[in-house]
Amino acid sequence: MKLIHSRYFPGAKGILRYDVFYLLVLLLTFLIFWSVLGVSDLVERGRIQKFDENVLSIVRQPDDPAQLRGPEWLKDFMRDITALGGAPVLTLITLGVIGYLLLRKSYRSLWLVLIATLSGLGASLLLKFYFIRPRPDIVPHLMTETTPSFPSGHSMMSTVVYLTLAALLTRIETSNKVRIYTITLSFFVVFLVGISRVFLGVHYPTDILGGWTFGVAWAMFCWYIARYLQNRGAIEEPETETLS
Repeated sequence: MKLIHSRYFPGAKGILRYDVFYLLVLLLTFLIFWSVLGVSDLVERGRIQKFDENVLSIVRQPDDPAQLRGPEWLKDFMRDITALGGAPVLTLITLGVIGYLLLRKSYRSLWLVLIATLSGLGASLLLKFYFIRPRPDIVPHLMTETTPSFPSGHSMMSTVVYLTLAALLTRIETSNKVRIYTITLSFFVVFLVGISRVFLGVHYPTDILGGWTFGVAWAMFCWYIARYLQNRGAIEEPETETLS
């Protein structure tokens, strides 16, 4: 076996060092994907409709469903938060990261960012028009939406964009503290965007779960591709951290 590796696959030893990690990432991605398919099946059969409606009712005033429970500023706060998952903000953030990668001359990473983001957007739209779940009608909407409900586009795209960009940026960052901060901040923003959609009454909780799940699976897959390409020299390696 050693002879075969050295003769026909001279880089096999180095590749095998990372294969276990890669396989675990892919396995987790597929598990997430199949779990969301199970949720999708329940959504189509209407078996979790009551749960969705109960959650939407809980966050509204019993005597006035058009009003949120909590302080008066909560409605404006949720509208501002949900904008972080909207197309304009996500586009600006993506362009900002592209500019950063241009300054670092990380051109291959730049293309990976574009491909991951645009393909994630395409996947989100395809899923929406595949399931064609109507928007919630049990409570008044606090903002206007016209596309189908499942999965939540804001939740999925914020997950795809923020986690993919965070994962790709950590591949060119050598400080572990910065890596942890970047990933944690991304998850926190994604969480806030998701719950804001429920508070605004434009999505069921399972729409958010579906968006998060598809988005995490996609971001993990892109992260896997980035690791795979970087370990083979197709993507720029991180620079050595220097003390200033």
